[in-house]
Amino acid sequence: YVKALEYFHKCERIQATVLGESHPGYATILNNIGSIYSNKGEYVKALEYYHKCEHIQATVLGESNPSYATTLSNIGSVYDKKGEYVKALEYYLKCERIRATVLGESHPDYARILNYIGSVYDKEEE
Repeated sequence: YVKALEYFHKCERIQATVLGESHPGYATILNNIGSIYSNKGEYVKALEYYHKCEHIQATVLGESNPSYATTLSNIGSVYDKKGEYVKALEYYLKCERIRATVLGESHPDYARILNYIGSVYDKEEE
């Protein structure tokens, strides 16, 4: 993960300078960095990057964009890993509503978020 973060952070600096910190491309690199921190188990840092990405995407792309929905799912995943199931469901359910509306209920990404939601309910024994 060290090399991945090194290159992602270099990319982050360049994109912030060239594209600006409100550009969707900049949001994508923040999402990638959040993913690395999540994989490392550094959940506070992961959430920091994911929430920055979420804010940019909501503002620039809108809250019905599939990329925004994916970021919500990523945030839910971090809360899920932390055992914060109420927060995980909050983000997963937001993602589910967007995917149902934008992608439709027969899309594989919609099925995937249903699986994540079911998994959280299973952990909560509901």
